[in-house]
Amino acid sequence: MKKTITMFASVLISMQSFGQMVMSAEGINPENVCKPNTVYFLMTDKAKPGESIDSIEIRINQTIKFVKENPSFESKPAVQLAINCNGEIGGGFHNVTKSGNDKLDKELIEFFKTVTAWKPGKIKKKTVDSWYMWRMEIKNGYINIL
Repeated sequence: MKKTITMFASVLISMQSFGQMVMSAEGINPENVCKPNTVYFLMTDKAKPGESIDSIEIRINQTIKFVKENPSFESKPAVQLAINCNGEIGGGFHNVTKSGNDKLDKELIEFFKTVTAWKPGKIKKKTVDSWYMWRMEIKNGYINIL
């Protein structure tokens, strides 16, 4: 009997690791998602911008003037948003990690709203709503997308 219970518990625990995590940020409601209560945090097959990260990095450094004007400013901000099942911005923009400057945080969110071409995230080849996080390092007057 003990072996059966142990085996059953092991199977239950191992099966949990194969599940996909549905994540919600407190107080954040994506406005343009297919299923508002089912926005996934994907580890594999996650949403991807249609534009290359290098191209986006060039554009962000041309657009955000605060960093060039304050070359000694250092930070590692992160901005998160939802991408819907159709590959469109789903909204829900928020700062996961603030930069330390409110004006810069707002500028970063406004910039990431301009990245509009997306490939949606997938689970078992089916497109789903998912979260995407932009992580950055600001150092020496430059924004590096990590």
